Amino acid sequence: MRIGFTTGSSATAAAKAGVLFLVRGVRPKRVDIPCPEGHVRLVVRLESLEVEASPADERMVRVTVRKQAGDDPDATHDAAISARVHLEPWPRPEVVVRGGKGVGTVTRPGLPVPVGRAAINPGPLRQIRRALLETLEQLGCVVRVHVLVEVPRGEELATRTLNPRLGIVGGISILGTRGTVKAFSHAAWKETIIQCLDVARAEGLDTVALSTGGRGQRFLETVLPRLPRAAFIQAGDHPGFAMRQAARRGMRKVIWGGFWGKLVKMAQGRPQTHARLFAVNLPGLADLAADSGVERDAIEKIVRANTAREALDILRGTDRFAVATWEVLVRALGHCRVWSRPKGSLGGSLWGRASVDVELILLDYDGQVLHRTEHKASISTESHPTSA
Repeated sequence: MRIGFTTGSSATAAAKAGVLFLVRGVRPKRVDIPCPEGHVRLVVRLESLEVEASPADERMVRVTVRKQAGDDPDATHDAAISARVHLEPWPRPEVVVRGGKGVGTVTRPGLPVPVGRAAINPGPLRQIRRALLETLEQLGCVVRVHVLVEVPRGEELATRTLNPRLGIVGGISILGTRGTVKAFSHAAWKETIIQCLDVARAEGLDTVALSTGGRGQRFLETVLPRLPRAAFIQAGDHPGFAMRQAARRGMRKVIWGGFWGKLVKMAQGRPQTHARLFAVNLPGLADLAADSGVERDAIEKIVRANTAREALDILRGTDRFAVATWEVLVRALGHCRVWSRPKGSLGGSLWGRASVDVELILLDYDGQVLHRTEHKASISTESHPTSA
């Protein structure tokens, strides 16, 4: 299936082309850019480059890229993403990025962007700054680069995304943790899980470490440095399927490393966790928090929270944070064991007999370990928190 590139990569390519024009006067047809984490570079085609006059009579250029989603059914496929770029004399290289027309504004907490800011996620911000700073270095130019990201049809496109529900108004979000877009295909992802498990078994491994994606896997590799590369498998939004397949292939142990939102869904018994299919049940999370002794004011805030991430921040402000997050981990662990049981043994409690040991690692969004717990096939897990 064809792989596309993100709105973040589109904005990055447009901004880089703008700098090249303003410094050297070249009109490139395409540019190469780094992905947010720097492990891959992309070549992106440009659609147009127009010189504009700014209100302060600064030389400004507007570059447009057509975002391509490959075979992913993305609402922003073929959308025009523009960067208006101008340079300012400055004592050191610097990049300032703002959102303009068609880029949404965050109005509710719980997102990785603060309330009141343009909805340009941290990954694309890193990507734009990385690309422009390396370009300035290559050109031997010391200036401040101002980038205004715009999406001409952004407000219209946003109605076909989750943005209105998340409190992002006025346009789309500029997204992309990887820089590329992989096609959304349940069947293809499940086949990939099976193949990765088969490779691990063929290499004699009896332990695998599952994560939802590339960022989680990189964090997990740091936490588990002794595991070989083949042991790390991206299971995406298919925890139930991955647990069943691991058990069928005779894995002795499965380690799940995940972020809060996905683990909350697993704790609520969701074997499939994609946001398009299932949202986090925040009232259910509030009930769990109440069972953990969280005070009433915080529980009411969790019910009204915008996202699971906001709910986590609310819990951080209570003295029952460790207990409540531990309870989420324990319940997710129990469901993992249900999903890994041999066929015909799904009755009984969450702690019934299973054929595989399970360990869960709850990762904070910066990769720090919040909790880590293990449940062996023959024993029960302790019911108290021990932070790693």
